[in-house]
Amino acid sequence: MAAVFPRRRSRTFVAALLAALCGTLSCSRSRPPLAARHFVLVTIDTLRADRVGVYGGMDLTPRLDRIAREGAYASNAMAHVPLTRPSHATILSGRLPWELGVRDNLSPAELPSSPLLAEILKGAGFRTAAFVSSIVLERRGGFGRGFDRYDDDFPKTQSADLLNTLQKPGAESLRAAVAWLENERAASHIFLWLHLYEPHDPYEPPEPYASRYRDRLYDGEVAYTDTLVGQLDDALERLGLKSQTLLAVASDHGEGLGDHQETLHGFFVYQTTLAVPLILRGRGIVGGGRIDANVGLVDLLPTALDLLGVALPRGFQPSGNNLAAVLRGGTGPTPDSPQYAESLVPLLHFGWSDLRVLRRGSWKYVLAPRPELYDLASDPHEQRNVAEEQQARAEALRGTLAKLLDKERRIAAKTTGTTARTLPVGLLERLGALGYVSGDPSTTSTSGADPKDKILEFRHANEAMRNGILALNRRDYPSAARAFEELIGSGIESFEAHLYLARSLVGMKRADRAAPHFEQAARRAPLLEEAWTGWAEARLATDGPQSALAIVREGRKHNPHSPQLAVLDGDLCLRLRRPEEAAAAFEAALPLLPKDASIRQRLGELQRDLGHVDAALASLRDAVAVDPTSAPAWNALGMTLGGNGHLDEAADAFRAAIARDGTDHRYFFNLGLALVRQGRGREARPYFEKTLQLAPGFGAAREELQKLPVDRTGQ
Repeated sequence: MAAVFPRRRSRTFVAALLAALCGTLSCSRSRPPLAARHFVLVTIDTLRADRVGVYGGMDLTPRLDRIAREGAYASNAMAHVPLTRPSHATILSGRLPWELGVRDNLSPAELPSSPLLAEILKGAGFRTAAFVSSIVLERRGGFGRGFDRYDDDFPKTQSADLLNTLQKPGAESLRAAVAWLENERAASHIFLWLHLYEPHDPYEPPEPYASRYRDRLYDGEVAYTDTLVGQLDDALERLGLKSQTLLAVASDHGEGLGDHQETLHGFFVYQTTLAVPLILRGRGIVGGGRIDANVGLVDLLPTALDLLGVALPRGFQPSGNNLAAVLRGGTGPTPDSPQYAESLVPLLHFGWSDLRVLRRGSWKYVLAPRPELYDLASDPHEQRNVAEEQQARAEALRGTLAKLLDKERRIAAKTTGTTARTLPVGLLERLGALGYVSGDPSTTSTSGADPKDKILEFRHANEAMRNGILALNRRDYPSAARAFEELIGSGIESFEAHLYLARSLVGMKRADRAAPHFEQAARRAPLLEEAWTGWAEARLATDGPQSALAIVREGRKHNPHSPQLAVLDGDLCLRLRRPEEAAAAFEAALPLLPKDASIRQRLGELQRDLGHVDAALASLRDAVAVDPTSAPAWNALGMTLGGNGHLDEAADAFRAAIARDGTDHRYFFNLGLALVRQGRGREARPYFEKTLQLAPGFGAAREELQKLPVDRTGQ
């Protein structure tokens, strides 16, 4: 059966039946009578399904279990990538990883322009906010699209760790989310996304959970996170929102915890990291229900929209299944519905083979140099690979998977030369999966080792990487360099190893040695702008600006939306005395840095020096509008106004600069000069005197004072 639901009283049954018949998007343009008004989405990082009580886990999650009893849960839900960033991208887009081009946590590829969940709901009149607890989900790359508020503020650090050093305690994210709900409680429609990071490594639960679970710290974090979800649910009830709210709780992936020798996640594609909880409760959902069909996180977007009575945008078709009908007590996907998953970490980071998964019913096929096939009904822990015994079944599943991979390759071919929505064709041709499916080893040279044979090396590499990063964070650059050199010498040719080695060498002031490692990182991960900027800056130190500019221009072809590369392009053009090109580069950076007043100020000053006065004034007015607290921007605006005869406005701009920073002698001098040129020498005198008080050696102010007539009034 596709779903199991309890018998209900007749009134509930009739309501569910009406919802199933008339609550679909195709029945009416109006919202269905049982549609929820609000939507709260909670994603819990790194939560294994088997730690949740209703999934057969231990007694760790009483609040999640209660929500599941009040609503329904998918007993066979799975992530499509066992990593935070691509998994959340799928949740918010309703599209699979290979359609999005977001395949791991580090690639800065942007989400495609197709609608995201928050954009759709905002367009339907929802107030929207997100509170995320990991730097991996910062708004860069498109995650903030559609949100009125996107809270991704994390402590500023110079840490080298790009993955999980920066996180926010779940209690802080929860407090901010509840405060937002309190302010928005009167809104007709609300969408809140709360992301909790606690179950993620390192496992550091607060007391009393640290003591209670001292030998099982992961479980302690799970139990603590459950209380946070309970507090959010209590807030919904206290604010009178619970009965009108669709609540969805999901994990983005699980955790290895030593099973299959994988301690964390992201490398293998076993159920330890792919099986996730997916729980929904809200109006129209029959309480106590269970969906037994194979369900993926890609199904959440179309399901939520239906339950909210919000139509899909015209021309947009998500990749997931709509589970709303089965949640209302009707029919839904069959147990035979296929689900896809992948791990490209072994390939992208280590040069080994990628892993692809096709699950249909209880059967799970893993495409690898040595394929794997498991019957999860009789072997839920995937201990017995029956690919050889069940060759016909394995071949059938591989054939279905081959169609998906062929579609991936066709999409890549169409997007070459644009902002890639999937892997570049050149990298696709290195994927082992394509060779294994086609049976033509000439297409791939089998693309690398089977990850099953490399798990110990992977764990060793992770430990070596961690030690090197810790040394780099301590600014122990020689120790860090040795760690990364040994890692590369052992055959781990990952872009991270080259990137961190290059940064270590820069710390040792060896730009000449750093440059080729930055280049290796850029070649292996062309969407990593830090590799291009590091390479360019290293070459600037050794070969000069012309060589550095060539690198930046190549990097911008791969990263057309990189503000860092655009600004560096402008800086290098200024060094080369090519101001028009510098102005063009700064202009390209403007839409990429919407809250940066300094780049607008720099552009305005450059335009002024080029004689483009009107453009300069527009840029400088934009700068003070973006950041009214910027004293340098007000000063630059005043200088441009004063230099072109707008002395009254110039004086006002200098006063604004002084009001924001009364310690810079130049602002007082400029105001005094503007007043003198207006014939207001008496008013100018105290500003020149203040200039000399702040900078006694500033001769220009003394000269201007000497030019002024003697003040015989004594004032």
